[in-house]
Amino acid sequence: MAHELDNYKAMLTMLFGQVDETLKGISPAAMLYVPFVGDAASGETASAGWFLAHGVSSTVYLLRLAQFAAGQIPYDAVSGDQGEDEFTPANQDPERMRERSRNALATSLAVMDALGHANLDGEVPHPTRAGRTLRARYCITHAIDHLSQHIGHAQVTRQIAERMGGRPIA
Repeated sequence: MAHELDNYKAMLTMLFGQVDETLKGISPAAMLYVPFVGDAASGETASAGWFLAHGVSSTVYLLRLAQFAAGQIPYDAVSGDQGEDEFTPANQDPERMRERSRNALATSLAVMDALGHANLDGEVPHPTRAGRTLRARYCITHAIDHLSQHIGHAQVTRQIAERMGGRPIA
């Protein structure tokens, strides 16, 4: 019988596979395409590259946050896959993003193994938000949900970019 941790790892593996599929054959232009350009009040949408970079980075961040909640690492060790450099020129290169995604999956699975079954109930007061509690299990499920959402955003943005030929939607 699969344990909860095994299910989380299977879900992460599946989702990072979807990141890879989304990046397969995408052009650098489609990676940077922003479908809706707005004014200062309405803002812009993001590019597929931004969605995927953020999804990959935040997954590693949230899983490390779970390690913090479980008492395994200090809060200052919590970071995404590239630290403060989440949005780099690598977002423009599909093959580099695929490599980054593979590395983030390996990191994510290693973090899950380090957490282990006994630490899933770990919780600590949030270090920067008074009155809030960080729970390891919540951080893991949040990471899975967050990555899933951003994969969907990137897939739709890619489809729009390919159908619109790089032109913004009016």
